Amino acid sequence: MTSPADAAALAAQAMQAIQARQWDLAERLAGQALSANPQSYEARQIRALAPFYAGRPADAMPHAEALVSRFPTDPFAHSTFGLVLNALGRTEQAIKAFRRTVTMAPQHGISWLNLGQLYLAAGRPGDAVPCFEKALAHGAATPEAFLGLANANARLDRVEAALPAIREAARLAPEWAEASNLAASCELEVGDLAASIDHMRRLEASAPPPARWRLLQSIAWPPMMDSREQIAARVAEVHAGLDDFIARPQPIADPLREVGATGFYMAYQGYDDTALQEKIARAYRLACPALEWRAPHVDAPRRGARIRIGIVSRHLNNHTIGKLNIGIAQKLDRERFEVVVLRPPGPGDFLSGAFDECAGRVVSLPLEVFAAQRAVADAGLDAIFYPDIGMDPFTYFLAFARLARVQFTTWGHPVTTGIPNMDHFLSTRHAEPEGAQRFYSERLVALENPPSFYYRPRPPQPFDLRAHLGLGASDRIYASMQTLYKMHPDFDDALVRILRADGSARVVLIAARREGWNAKLRERIARAGPDVADRVIFMPPVSLPEYLGALRAADALLDTFHFGGGCSSYESFGMSVPVVTLPGERMRSRITAGLYGRMGQSRWIARDAADFVRLAHEMAHGDAAGRSRWMEEIDEGAARFLEDEGVVREYEDFVEAALEGKLPRGE
Repeated sequence: MTSPADAAALAAQAMQAIQARQWDLAERLAGQALSANPQSYEARQIRALAPFYAGRPADAMPHAEALVSRFPTDPFAHSTFGLVLNALGRTEQAIKAFRRTVTMAPQHGISWLNLGQLYLAAGRPGDAVPCFEKALAHGAATPEAFLGLANANARLDRVEAALPAIREAARLAPEWAEASNLAASCELEVGDLAASIDHMRRLEASAPPPARWRLLQSIAWPPMMDSREQIAARVAEVHAGLDDFIARPQPIADPLREVGATGFYMAYQGYDDTALQEKIARAYRLACPALEWRAPHVDAPRRGARIRIGIVSRHLNNHTIGKLNIGIAQKLDRERFEVVVLRPPGPGDFLSGAFDECAGRVVSLPLEVFAAQRAVADAGLDAIFYPDIGMDPFTYFLAFARLARVQFTTWGHPVTTGIPNMDHFLSTRHAEPEGAQRFYSERLVALENPPSFYYRPRPPQPFDLRAHLGLGASDRIYASMQTLYKMHPDFDDALVRILRADGSARVVLIAARREGWNAKLRERIARAGPDVADRVIFMPPVSLPEYLGALRAADALLDTFHFGGGCSSYESFGMSVPVVTLPGERMRSRITAGLYGRMGQSRWIARDAADFVRLAHEMAHGDAAGRSRWMEEIDEGAARFLEDEGVVREYEDFVEAALEGKLPRGE
């Protein structure tokens, strides 16, 4: 007959077997120990852990339940129970078990780490952050804890808060690809291109196959650049990297999951990126031919009298893309068109609800590109409209496939896609220069109307912008209400010239949530104009009514160079407020001028940078009568495209003609 002493010895041997990863032996010894002493805590815990570690959580569950039943006040009984629950996919129950553990043993760092990881798995990063912080504070300063803290902050879009933790995780575990990957992503997002590429190079050397790292390193581009020289150097590096990848392509099974990057920020740098966008698309096509899957129905005879058109975007909600396209979705002639809204899951709001209401069908797309291809194909679409290719990796990769007879995009992201299966790019003749087809891999279709139906915003309550900024009545407010990554070094120079020409000038920009972006732009402006940089004000983001009020309250509104306003220009004209603009060579810098062209106006379109400064000064110093007259002119002219159903009719005619192969020659 065995004794409690024998049970203790057997439990000790079982623990040694656990440490040696001999799960079956540990399970057998723990069972023998329990036969000798059913009250043995150690034996009962090992009896649950051994099958858990062996990958048999269902076998572990009755023993884990017995453990917490017999030892309800022991914190580690609950943590063992939590581990088994989590392995069985019962995440919420596992969270409750670990919460009991940390309540009983608040100084146990590993339990806080496990709880944080469970919160992350449950999609609750806000709850995960304090757990990882407590894990680090209580002795669990492991790469897993630092990575968890970084991941949680990154998912909350607090990239700068994530950086210290992810740098430490990458330092502690340089061979750990997940840590270096997140570090590279975070460094790039805050603008440190060199640090980001350094992480990628380590990944390329340590994580075969290196295809994803080669491609990521080739196309990495931060939101904001330091100088024109850095832009020019990076353009050359990206060309060289892509040329090398295209010459020596390597397979990538799932570009969305493994790479998940587009050439989005390249479009803001003031150069012709047409060839680069085409090279990026070619690199992905070579790496993953499955992206160009062809839906069977596109080669079959079309059925039905109505054209079934799908609108595909992640941003069919209260977002620039939703605002610019809800009118199209609502007002397409239902006798001619059946509208299908297709998007991945996301938070709902009033505008996403409006899209759902007007659609004949709503398709929720799986967040896996190849499954999404099939889901779109199952909708049997005649035409697909992608409003914003390049803005979001999911729709970018989806657009490679042939999923409808006609596929087209427009100026939600006003840049060519480089994707062969994208047939047409919708624009307006008023925003395109002579010979603009050279900037598009798609067939450019230059309509008379701008290809967006925009509802005129309601006039807001007056907003005292001067009081909000602490400025006096004599200060002149020159405002550029654009996101900071649209600010090119050439625009920095124009702002400096405005400030030097007008001693009462104050330049107002909307601060970014990324403090690193604000700091970078402050540094650039200080280099360009150290004598006037203190008169540039970074205004924290405000509510939409306050933003619209600020448009009216500014003395002069300034469009950015090389990549100008889109939705913001619609909003300004919707408030009957003029904008000074300098159209460049490509449409992305000509949308504001194009809207003026549709109005039949050119009063505030500059010829060059010097003329831009002159017009800005003239606008800012206009008297009350002059400003009232300008606003009346804008109000009258904007009626040609704001809430104009002629926009929708021309859009309808385009889709029908494209589907029938009857587009006029030259379009």
